[in-house]
Amino acid sequence: MTTSPAALPPLGPFRPFPLPPHSDEVLANGLRVVTVRTGAVPLAEIRLFVPMPAHAVDPATAEVLAALTARDCARRATAGIDEDPHREGSVVSVSWTGRRLAASASVPVDAVDWALGLLARCVTSPDITGEDCEQVAGMLAARAGDRHTHPLTAAHAALHAHLFPGSARHPDAAALQAVTAEHVVALHTSAVRPRGSHLVVVAPRDTRAAVDAFAGWPDTGPPPPASPPPWSVNGPAGVPRPGPAGHAQVMLAAPVPARTDPVFPALSIVNCLFGGYFSSRLMRRLREDGGFVYSVESTIDDSLPHTSVLVTYATDPATVSDSLRATGQELRALVSDPPDLREIDAAREHMTGITSIGQTSQSGLATALIGVLGSGLDPGWLSAFPALLREVTVEQVVECARRFYRPERFTGVVLGAPGAWGDAFLHG
Repeated sequence: MTTSPAALPPLGPFRPFPLPPHSDEVLANGLRVVTVRTGAVPLAEIRLFVPMPAHAVDPATAEVLAALTARDCARRATAGIDEDPHREGSVVSVSWTGRRLAASASVPVDAVDWALGLLARCVTSPDITGEDCEQVAGMLAARAGDRHTHPLTAAHAALHAHLFPGSARHPDAAALQAVTAEHVVALHTSAVRPRGSHLVVVAPRDTRAAVDAFAGWPDTGPPPPASPPPWSVNGPAGVPRPGPAGHAQVMLAAPVPARTDPVFPALSIVNCLFGGYFSSRLMRRLREDGGFVYSVESTIDDSLPHTSVLVTYATDPATVSDSLRATGQELRALVSDPPDLREIDAAREHMTGITSIGQTSQSGLATALIGVLGSGLDPGWLSAFPALLREVTVEQVVECARRFYRPERFTGVVLGAPGAWGDAFLHG
């Protein structure tokens, strides 16, 4: 006799996820510092964000500055390590995200003072020589072509160029090769400033005293203001680019409010139920019903000069038109067939769970906090956000979908499948 499987038990009651004991202060030089005491693992997680948006700086110089700072950190991190076993296992990295110079460190908790001192020296007093700059610029230039062979990177570069003509994000080899030490020093002087920057330290012990390593960073005022370029809605037809044979990479984007906007909780739920998790409308339509994709992702993204919803998937060139038609239809259905309370609750529970799970590790909490600070919010927003999600009404979700998820608001690129795709997306 065959028995049917038992139904899954209902979810338990919502339990708030309080932020562990923490301090939040602004140093005299303007650097905002959040230290959190939590975790059973004897590690310290450090994150430093320095605002450096692509529209305000030369992207090639920013790439070289980040690579030089990373090299400088690596040199200093390995110097004398044999005499200091507490540093064993330390990982330090520096990169430019297109919006920020980002430094990250994961170190044994006994090495947290050393690591903060290392980052402070590397960021405030970088060792920039003409020889090092020439080597790093040449290395980045040699890799520039290979970087754009990755479909997602190439699609993002094409999307940025399509949305913001004349505002580069991904520099080419010639631009990188032309960067000199004088360019890097000038950028460091103008952009790498404590005021407006953020530092987060998460560790199983109090680390407030250790952040004094950054107290000597001179306050040179806030970075010069620079407004992001206007969003150019050139239509969702896309910009075809060469890509791997048999592979078309689709990337669609539309501007949406940032985390600081009161509509953001409702926006998060709309995005989740549309394409943000495995049971979303777009996943079912493109993968299960159409067989066009293996996966599709819709995210609230900050990699462009404006916060945007970014829809990304890969498909066969022969099915680009059908997949775009289906995507446009699903966007219109958010208004013509609006989500009900059951669908909203499923997305709400997923978002609540993902938000809480992301904070359970020291690394996840540090990354989440630095993102919150970089958005201009307080650390407590992490704990408040799940509660805000639970307050979102059906009417707010429907209104949010109507305002921000109309097909005509989206612009996109298609790599690997030349052609005009606007009609299929807008009128299919």
